[in-house]
Formats: sequence, structure tokens, C-alpha cells
Amino acid sequence: MAINTIQINNILNNAYDLLSREKNHINNLNVFPVPDGDTGLNMALTLQGALNNIKSHLLKSMTIQEYIACFTEGALLNSRGCSGSILALFCKGISESVKLTEGSISNHELSAALKKGCEIAYQETTNPTEGTMLTMMRVLSEQFEKLCSESSSNTFLLIKKIIPSLEETLKNTPEMLPILKKAGVVDSGAMGFLILIKGISFELEYNESIIKPIFSIANILMISKYVHSFASGRKYGRRNRFVKTIISSIPLKNTGNINLTNIINLFNNLLQKKDNEKLAETIIQKSDELSETWNPNIKFRYCTEFILESENLDKTEFENKLSGWGDSLIIIHSNIIFKIHIHTNKPKSLLKTCEELGRISSTKIDDMKKQHHNLISEDKAYYNKDIALLFIVNGNGFAYIMKGLGTVDIFTYQNVKPSVNQIQNAILKTRAKNIIIAADDSDIIPALKSAITLSKSNIELIESKNIIQLINIMYHYSEFQDLYQNTKVIREHLDNIKFCKIARATRDFDEENINVKKGDFFSIYQNKIFFSSVRKEIVIEKSISELIDTETLITIYYGKKENKTDKIVSKLQSKFENITFESYFGGQNRYNYYITFE
Repeated sequence: MAINTIQINNILNNAYDLLSREKNHINNLNVFPVPDGDTGLNMALTLQGALNNIKSHLLKSMTIQEYIACFTEGALLNSRGCSGSILALFCKGISESVKLTEGSISNHELSAALKKGCEIAYQETTNPTEGTMLTMMRVLSEQFEKLCSESSSNTFLLIKKIIPSLEETLKNTPEMLPILKKAGVVDSGAMGFLILIKGISFELEYNESIIKPIFSIANILMISKYVHSFASGRKYGRRNRFVKTIISSIPLKNTGNINLTNIINLFNNLLQKKDNEKLAETIIQKSDELSETWNPNIKFRYCTEFILESENLDKTEFENKLSGWGDSLIIIHSNIIFKIHIHTNKPKSLLKTCEELGRISSTKIDDMKKQHHNLISEDKAYYNKDIALLFIVNGNGFAYIMKGLGTVDIFTYQNVKPSVNQIQNAILKTRAKNIIIAADDSDIIPALKSAITLSKSNIELIESKNIIQLINIMYHYSEFQDLYQNTKVIREHLDNIKFCKIARATRDFDEENINVKKGDFFSIYQNKIFFSSVRKEIVIEKSISELIDTETLITIYYGKKENKTDKIVSKLQSKFENITFESYFGGQNRYNYYITFE
């Protein structure tokens, strides 16, 4: 393989671009409970992680062997789902084989590497199944070995010659895997692997999609439902005529579902043969069977992945220990690093158990019930990113501050707290598979909990009570950490920032020997009023005097009802000479000031 690292990197980036563009088509083929609710996305993220690992190295100085090793390391550490894990295992086998070679890699050496990749993928996958990506890997390896023994052609020309065999294998996957045949689709992981191989064959044109447009599962079930209703003798009047016209004109080659194609053919026959009860009964039966395919009994609900770094850990013993926690177990082992994929009902308990064995990182927990609901619902949500942080914030000023701290997804409300529907829409707009969500008011938490139950994303709720806690979240959130790690750190440090808040009384009241008159300003610290006065400047100064300890920075966030605080800050600075003061417009409605001590 006379090719340098820059060229191979360009080729793999082209393959990644193609896979990313087609990921939603691949997702539409998923059949539950076959692992991976988001096969296309998971494969794309695995490949993205592999390529990102290369970016920290100087391409020109790397050998092909070093490149493949680095690429594989990134794939192993960033693999997602069963599809991504198996793809990473395939890369692992290739890397182990080519590291024994020197200089350029010949076709025969590459053939041996593909064979090794296939062997590792089969060996390290629990209960390897034909009719999946594994079969495609085997066919690629076998066909490449056959062709390179017959010809000394260019490597990528050989790969291109194998594509028809892979397409035929993909077409036959329903015959190999009963659940695919029952659902009437080809395997999604196998389709993803075919697209990846087509992307590697750099002679392809990328002007148009290489997959024929196919219907989503939601559309398939909707069409099947209408045909079922028609065959059952239900009448819709004008709507019924519209349904007949639409369904009879569907291009069958684009359904992407063998069973739906058969149902539509029967439907068209029924339109030509009035009062054919036997044909109508057949349609009803097949429609019921199709609907039943997409209503699975989920034994283990959470697709859980994480990396465990541990010395002196035996893989076989570890695998036996994990096997009782669920199914679909895949363990990728490299030196002291173990990448684990498992379906379980107790993901957090499993992670706590594994924390006793070593250091846990890169955790991912997907709710497969939500994934399945996402797959069959008409309002299917497509994910553009893996993780997002969503804040519900009162005041445009604080929204601006949060954006400055790095928050991308913010829902801003004014006087009226957001509804469940508004929060649900804000969640959807993030286009993220995993979301950390928090609000600046504890009164919003019930609405947040309701919106979360309606969401298709995996969401961790931080039960924050004020805007200062949201600022603190930004100090500890990292886009490079996963959902589990981020939420764990955030909850541990949620109350790290000391602060008080100042408001103006709208009525007279007494609280713990403090008398507050209507119109007075009063200061609250740790949910208790500790000072009040007619003048806000006095309340601010007294609050700082009482609360300041060893802190050296005081920040004042002024609300919608207040003007700029330049004069107040100037006076404070002259009184507290060793303290640095900063002020920002928060724009909050309820409190005149928030004052933080850091």
C-alpha cells in the first residue's frame, strides 16, 4: 500500500464525512432489541474520536503503522454502542497485525491485517451474530484475500471491486437474522460498514446520497395503520379517498421495508378487487405483525459504556463479574485500559461497583426505552451532538453572562416561569443525545421533571435553586467530560460560591426578630433575612461587612429594576481597599442584587 499518512488521513476523513451525512438513514434501519438505538450516530462518533486523536500528532513524521495505532487508540477510547465497539475491535486487530510490518504495507500484509481485524471482532464480541456488521467484515476480509492473490492492483481499486459483494451481503442480512426478516429491514450496522467502505474508496462521487431515500419507522407504522384501517372497513369519507391516493402512489423502492412493500402491494390489489375479505384479512394480519415488531419487551433498559483503568485486572474474571449485570457485553482490553459496553437495568450501581476496581471515565448511559420511543414516534429527534448543557434563566443579562462563560443552550424567561411545553421545545432545540439541565429557580423543577419524562434525550437534572449555582455549574462543567462525570462533579460543588441576595419588600413582615417595612431593602443569606434598611447602599455595605472572610473578589449582579452600580462600587472600593469589586447587569426580576464572595 504505497500511500503516506497525509493521504490515508484524507481518505478516512472523507469516509467520516460520508458516514456522518448518512447517519440518520442508518438510524432509520434500527430494529429493537438488536443493540444500538442510534447506529449511524454511534459509528460516526467512534470514527470522529479516532480522527480527533490523530490531530494531536504531526502527520508527516508518522509511519503508517504509527498512524493506524494512534487511530485505533482513538477509536477504542471513543467507541459508542455495539456498532462503534465492534468497529473499534476491527481496527484493533488491524493495528496488531500491521505493527509487525515495516515501511509501506503490501496488499498481502493488508489482507492479513483485515483477517486479524475480523478475528478480533468476532472473538471479543459476546455472542457474535451473523447478519450484522461482523458478517460484512468477514466478507471484506475473504474477498480481499481472494482478489489480492489474483491481482497486484491498487489497494483501493481492489476495495472498490469488493463493494458489490458487500452490497449483496447486506441485502441478504434479513435471511441470516430472523429479527431483521420479521421487521423487513437490512441490518443497520452492516449498512453503516458498507457506507464506511464506500467512503474509503476515494474514487466515489459524493454529490448525492448513496442510500435511496427510505421511510422512517414512524412513517412505516403510520402507513401500515392507515392500510389496516382501510382493510378493516373503516371509512373516512374524503380523507379515505386521500389516503387511498397517497398510499397507492408510494414508490415501493423507497420504503426501505420489505414487509411494508408487501402490505402496500396487497393494498393496491385490494383496491382492484372490491369485497375481497380474504385479501383484507391478510392485510390486517401482516399489518398487526409489522406493528408488533416495533413493540418489544425490553429486558435490560440502559445501554451503558465506560472506560476503566486498572492494573492487575484479569479480563476473564472481570467479564464473568460483569456478565450477571446484563447482556450485550463487550469488553475491549488494551494494556491497563478496559472499554466496557453492556445493557443493564442498574447502570449507576454497576459504575459504583467498578469504581472499586480502578478509575472510571468516559461514561455513557442511554435509555433504550427512550431511544425506541424516538424511533417509532412521528416527531423523531435527530441528534447533532453528544452532550449539551441547558440553562433556564431569568433575565437577558444573566443569559449574556452565561454565554460568555461558554453556555450555548439557554432558555430565557421574564416575569412568567416557563411551561412544560416551552422547556420541552428548548430540550429539543439542543439536538443533543445527552443533556444536563438546570434552572435558576427551584419553583421550575416540577416543570423540568415533567418535560424530562417527555424527552427522547438522556437528561440529568441538577436541582439548582438560584442563578449563582448555575454560574458555579459553569466553573465545573467540561465539554470533554461525559454526562456521568460532569453531573457527579457538578453536584459535589454546587454550593461552592458564597453569596447573598438583596430585594425590596412589597409588604410589612417580621422574621426572627427582624422587622421589615414595605419599601425597605433586605438581605438574605442561606435563606434567612439578616439585615434590612430603607437605603439599599447601607444594606449592601452591611451585608459585605458581615459576610466577608478571606475572599478577595466580590461580584455584584444588578437586576432589571436597578441602574448601573458604578457609584456604589466606587464607594465600596474605597471602604474595602483589599477587595476587588466587579459588577454586571443580570437583568433578574425578583431580586435587586446578587452579591458573590470568591
